[in-house]
Amino acid sequence: MMIHLDDGTVKRLRVLQRAHKDKRVFVKVTVLLMLHQGFTPQMIAESLGIDDSTVYRYRQGFEELGLEDYLKAFFMAYSGQLTQDEEQQLLAEVRQRLYINSKQVAAYIEQEFGVRYSLSAVVKLLHRLGFTYKKTKGVGVKADRVAQEKFVEELNELLAQENENQVVYFNDAVHPQHNTRPDYGWIYRGEDFEIPTNPGRKRVNINGALNAHEVTDVLVVESERINAQSCIELWEIQRRRHPGKTIINICDNAPYYHSNYLKDWLVQNPWCQVLYLPPYAPNLNLIERLWKFLRKQVTSYDFYEHFAEFRKAILDFFKNIKEHKHALESLLTLKFRIAGL
Repeated sequence: MMIHLDDGTVKRLRVLQRAHKDKRVFVKVTVLLMLHQGFTPQMIAESLGIDDSTVYRYRQGFEELGLEDYLKAFFMAYSGQLTQDEEQQLLAEVRQRLYINSKQVAAYIEQEFGVRYSLSAVVKLLHRLGFTYKKTKGVGVKADRVAQEKFVEELNELLAQENENQVVYFNDAVHPQHNTRPDYGWIYRGEDFEIPTNPGRKRVNINGALNAHEVTDVLVVESERINAQSCIELWEIQRRRHPGKTIINICDNAPYYHSNYLKDWLVQNPWCQVLYLPPYAPNLNLIERLWKFLRKQVTSYDFYEHFAEFRKAILDFFKNIKEHKHALESLLTLKFRIAGL
């Protein structure tokens, strides 16, 4: 049962033993070394915690394939077996087409590049290329991808031209409901983590504007209703914040942004301009990310028995927005995901 390995092969296998943290790789290399040293399959199996048949299978694979093909069939160096160009081709392929498991990716690699990867090696490779395994995200069929791409192009030109006499704000309304929102957290397997909830349905209605270039320049107006009047109130605050400047407000297509009342006001106040988002494009509205952050900070984990406490927590978040500057600078970047078909 003993196999004979030359000194160069033994040295190479020793290097693989030390380099690989993957237990399966270590075992497959060590089987060859122990067979070379004269250990019986039973001794090897007992030492490595595997069965006898595995030892015989590895020996047969080595004898039939030879060392190079044996290593190709079972092992991947951490740097990967693909060239840099091949890795970039794989990256582009997986970005544009959905692969639901590592087996499919391994099949693509073998078919396209003639290289066999184990499933664990594929996972490591994908992680190294920047991929994570997560849920897909639904996209409304009404979203127009071409319109979104055109808008982002125009927005980038606008932001590039921004100067000391012009300010750009993203606008939107948010309506936090007086109730705890269950969210994700690390919870011990088999147990639940219960958070008290409030049956109330009262809301805090906030109309807000976020400066495109200053994440803590967030202006808000609390209103009974979000309408043209609350928009004007918000924009008047902008004018007092930036006197003498042209202010461009990026808005969605809510009816109050298109009301005749608001249009008449805009004619009389040319310092304020409106740039409309494409229909069904919340992904292009930067302030939507701020609302998500607000929910995580205020409503997802904390319980407020009384509505007054809840309202105060919401308003205090905006009052103390500078406390979150570091987190918001990472979250509110001017990079947008294009949606639509």
